[in-house]
Amino acid sequence: MWFVKSFFAILVLAALLYFASLNLGERVSIYLLDPDVPTFRSVPMTWALLVAFAAGVLVWFFASLFQVIAAKSEVAGLRRKNRQLTRELTDLRNMTVRDLDPERIGEDEDPESVDE
Repeated sequence: MWFVKSFFAILVLAALLYFASLNLGERVSIYLLDPDVPTFRSVPMTWALLVAFAAGVLVWFFASLFQVIAAKSEVAGLRRKNRQLTRELTDLRNMTVRDLDPERIGEDEDPESVDE
């Protein structure tokens, strides 16, 4: 599997380098705030693409970082609940029959659910 990933990465990198070499002399104007007035004039196209790519990577990184933190928090909560339920189940398994009060057996059940 690593071979396929590496091969794909090399192909993408080669395509990007080829695209950059075709547009090496191109210059572009970047309009950020006002569509009639360029914010940056005569910027090399390769630099504009590199900065746009880097900005996209940073946005993706921070968005995924918050998702990972939220997922880890949820997993930690579920593990805590699992430990609590496991302790409760162990305590119930270790409870002797003498500890059970015959008067209280069935008190927690809903009276409507019991068949008469």
